[in-house]
Amino acid sequence: MHEPRRLSFLSSNLFLSRVCLAGLMAGGNWEVRGLFGNEYALERAVDEIKRMSKVPEFKVIDRRNLEVVLSKDDAETKKLVRNIITIAHGFVESDAPLGTLDRKKAEVKAKKRKAEEAKRLREMKRR
Repeated sequence: MHEPRRLSFLSSNLFLSRVCLAGLMAGGNWEVRGLFGNEYALERAVDEIKRMSKVPEFKVIDRRNLEVVLSKDDAETKKLVRNIITIAHGFVESDAPLGTLDRKKAEVKAKKRKAEEAKRLREMKRR
């Protein structure tokens, strides 16, 4: 699936996959999410991220969304990931601490649900 990479700072006989390497490199406390117009643009961004010297941990959420988890302290990698998403004709949907976008989406969903419930109750009272 992924070709192994040698880690020079660990034992010389230790080989890890790119996925494991990404987990070691990423601090895991900052996320950059990208939204793409089509699958081809998403694939191009993923290919460019795989070519980076320090490959961050990333996950393709669905056909048009990409999540890249990296260290908050690594401003250079964060800027590079943002540029890769933009160059691949994507939109940086979130550049925030890990989980912030999910919380915001859940809050909006709960607010809409509450408003719909209030509207339904008002309509029931009219009848």
